[in-house]
Amino acid sequence: MIKVEGLRVAYGRTLALDTIDLVLRPGVTGLFGQNGSGKTTLLRVLGGLLRPTAGTVRMNELPVDASNEAFRQRVGYAGHESGLYPDLTVEENMKLFAQLYGSPLQRVGEVVAAVGLEDRADVRVAELSAGLRRRAAVARALVHEPDLLLLDEPYANLDDAAAEQISEAIKAWRRADRCCVVATHGAKRVKPYADASLILTRGRVMSYRVRTSDGEPVDAGAVGSRGL
Repeated sequence: MIKVEGLRVAYGRTLALDTIDLVLRPGVTGLFGQNGSGKTTLLRVLGGLLRPTAGTVRMNELPVDASNEAFRQRVGYAGHESGLYPDLTVEENMKLFAQLYGSPLQRVGEVVAAVGLEDRADVRVAELSAGLRRRAAVARALVHEPDLLLLDEPYANLDDAAAEQISEAIKAWRRADRCCVVATHGAKRVKPYADASLILTRGRVMSYRVRTSDGEPVDAGAVGSRGL
């Protein structure tokens, strides 16, 4: 569970996130909003990659802190940049990150297959198309089976078949005690399997709904920001 209280992020005079309070429960949360709504900023804060201007973020009552190695081991993050070494092959990258996180090397073949890159395993990342790099980035985020998975536009540059593979990989990773946030413009990709949906507008939470056991979405009761 991720608990966010009084979260504010300012870039100079620009307020990217405006006093957000919410609780992200285990499961997959779709994060939606237009460009500039604060999606990427929120993901970076949740991953401990960006220190907030004010407020706190805690995962299972522990402060989110990327300088803490134990926390880093529990997070898988795929942002706009792939985070991969371009001169290494897909397989070499996965082996490197598996070793860094202490994951068994058998995970390499599993995640490469999960995102449909078996036939590109020996190709250098620099030679991959944008869509294939996106799939490899998701595999990198999954290789150590993190407790917290943060994906920023994982469906970018993907056709329907590739997008479905990414969705299936996320669903295969999902466990009762794991939390995932998927930021995307393609709501139709995420909504069929998401456990919750969070909509940001200009750094404020406009809607936060969770799916009940009977499949119906209901208001999560989160206080998004001032004026809500």
